[in-house]
Amino acid sequence: MSELVSIVLLIVIGILAGITSAAAGLASLVSYPSLLAMGLSPVMANVTSCFSTVASGYSSVVASARELRNNRKQMWIMIPVVLTGAIIGALLLFALPGKWFQDLVPVCIGLAGIILMMPHKPRQAHPELIQNSRASGRSRLHRFMAWVGIFIVGIYSGYFNAGAGVMMLTLLTVVNRGQTFAVNNALKNVAMTATNTMAAIIFAIEATIRWHYVLPLFIGNIIGGILGPIIVRHLPGRLMQIIVGAGALILAVSLVIKNMI
Repeated sequence: MSELVSIVLLIVIGILAGITSAAAGLASLVSYPSLLAMGLSPVMANVTSCFSTVASGYSSVVASARELRNNRKQMWIMIPVVLTGAIIGALLLFALPGKWFQDLVPVCIGLAGIILMMPHKPRQAHPELIQNSRASGRSRLHRFMAWVGIFIVGIYSGYFNAGAGVMMLTLLTVVNRGQTFAVNNALKNVAMTATNTMAAIIFAIEATIRWHYVLPLFIGNIIGGILGPIIVRHLPGRLMQIIVGAGALILAVSLVIKNMI
């Protein structure tokens, strides 16, 4: 494969990854297997995918401005929680054996896909995840567990980027049922952009970055990140949940097969 063909291929992969990341949190359904097929190790494919998806994150947040306009309080409280988790997760990636996350990831992604595909009846409650008990009617334990879940997904995102977006989207869909899919997806984009940025900074310090892979993917992800929220805005939320859930299951199965080879 010539260098020019390789660059064009990586840009196309980046566009598709950016769309799936911004619309569904499934960039790794495209980028991670593609990078493995191009000869990168699992850890290096994870690091490269994380760097490239930072681009789609920022472009998707800008494109999701309409959905985020009335949810800024929740957004700004979420960011430090997921950032703290991402720092811990990124450091764990270099401290623990690589085989650990190869075995863990398919299970986590598969469970997230199943949960997302299950029907979720909307609650007649205030849409914000963080509210006082009287306003939302939720118990303190419920709210505490929601934040613990967000923190754990932040750790997972920093530790292993593949499937983290769909896990965050699944969590928001379950605990934030008063919102539309588009709003929860926009909040997911903010959270994943924060964690990917922090993880990328740590990866840049701890690992050797394959820039000839990252830069073309980065360009493609910017384009895909703009297109993703536009697609979500015009498709039924339930349809998007089914599509994302099915994609998560496909990713989980493909990773299991890859681990067995």
